[in-house]
Amino acid sequence: MSLTDRQIGELEQLLSDLADGRLTPGRRAALGAILRAAPEARDYYIRFMSLCCDLHEQAAKELGSDEQQCDDCQPECGGSRRLDKRWRLGWAVASGVAVVVLAVAVAVALWPTRAHRRGAGDEQKIVGHLANVVGKVEINGAGTQIAPAKDGRPVLAGQTVSTLGSDAQAEVMLVDGTSVVVAGDSRVVFAADDQQFIHIEYGNVTASVKRRGAGAPLVFSTPEALVEVLGTRLSVSRGQQRTRVAVLQGDVRVQRLSDRRAVRLTGGETAEVSPQADLRPLPLCAVPDHWSLEFSAGLPHGWQTGQLVFDDLPEGSSAAVCAVCVVDQSQHGQRRCQIRSHNAWNEGLFTLHDDSWIHIRYRVQQPGTFLLYLVCRQYDFGHPVSTVLTSGNLKQTQAGRWHTLSLPLSDFRRTRHQDVVPLDGKLVAFFLVFDAPENNCALTIERIWVTRGKPAEPPSPIQPQEGAPPHSQPQALSSGWRCGLGNKIRASDKTTISGIVAAACC
Repeated sequence: MSLTDRQIGELEQLLSDLADGRLTPGRRAALGAILRAAPEARDYYIRFMSLCCDLHEQAAKELGSDEQQCDDCQPECGGSRRLDKRWRLGWAVASGVAVVVLAVAVAVALWPTRAHRRGAGDEQKIVGHLANVVGKVEINGAGTQIAPAKDGRPVLAGQTVSTLGSDAQAEVMLVDGTSVVVAGDSRVVFAADDQQFIHIEYGNVTASVKRRGAGAPLVFSTPEALVEVLGTRLSVSRGQQRTRVAVLQGDVRVQRLSDRRAVRLTGGETAEVSPQADLRPLPLCAVPDHWSLEFSAGLPHGWQTGQLVFDDLPEGSSAAVCAVCVVDQSQHGQRRCQIRSHNAWNEGLFTLHDDSWIHIRYRVQQPGTFLLYLVCRQYDFGHPVSTVLTSGNLKQTQAGRWHTLSLPLSDFRRTRHQDVVPLDGKLVAFFLVFDAPENNCALTIERIWVTRGKPAEPPSPIQPQEGAPPHSQPQALSSGWRCGLGNKIRASDKTTISGIVAAACC
């Protein structure tokens, strides 16, 4: 990516202000974001600072040469040595200033990769306090060790809040009353030198920002974008080199760092910042009740875990996704076999109702169990921010054959409390996880779809593999079959669902 003339001009102005000591905290944050986003900008910065040092040194040499000529022509000039000392002192001071400026700019370029370190006697400013901590949440930085987070713990300038696992979440109440909620697998850094600057490395954030003055916006940054907020409710998600912003109330300014283009979003609008997307306001649409996903066109952009396969598929199918082994930090570092979808935090996948069913066309290569997790949010990004629902253990004894499994979402329960969540159209699924033990890596998913009312048959028949005994066309579970703890349900495709327990987080 090459910098345009306008970008170079803006970068030059920022660097000039930095060298002159006139860079405001907000513009320092903008400079840091540019340097992190564009290697060309970092190269330009190095040349700029090198030129500054060269100019200081050259000026000192020229002045020293002039003074030497004065000494040669007028040896009796008693003030020349004093003048030479003054200029040497000035050169040293100028060089020192250049080094300090260089160090400051490097720190800006590398923040927040390196934590801001303070002396033991330095006062560390409190930017807010933690509340509503759920799941595995860690806080570190600003000279502190990684530690579990808990309600009421202060968040210091320069610290990082990390939520580990789909059901993890934490709210940071800033000192001005602004609420910043971090949910799912996310990592957020609160700037050490600018309390109006929050960097989202990855994950999901929602915020209710108190009204601010025109010259003091709260700035959310990602590697792709700057989001300036004067007072609003918004949601930001970042992952796979994409940043998505959704505004629920108020208005924000979104700037793409790659070309400095900016747009304004008002309530009910959204925008995506990425190399592929056209940066423009789009309406924040309602999340559909019906949904379908198959893999003939490949994995959706941002798909997190899974490998495409093209052999031994049902008739009419051209691709499926197979589970791969991962280390799941939310399960104490266990090795699991998983398929993890893309993170559709802002746009959502589908809305959950009490008559919603989810259908899965799948195959296992050896008998075993697996689980399905639906990671959900509130339709308006309210509380509880993240709710994880699960099917409980799904047992399949017939290996090597394709099956269609249909489950009523009304029987899903929350993972933490094992209670049933009312499905009244206020929950939106944004992330799916298929999870199996490490020794059962051969789970393959060919299609997933969601319907309302009576379960729909798959559009194409599922053919048994060659050599497998014939079996009847798989059918959805009858609405009369209710899934519950300890129940075993036999569908027409011989699928046994053992102890279907719905799961969710909160």
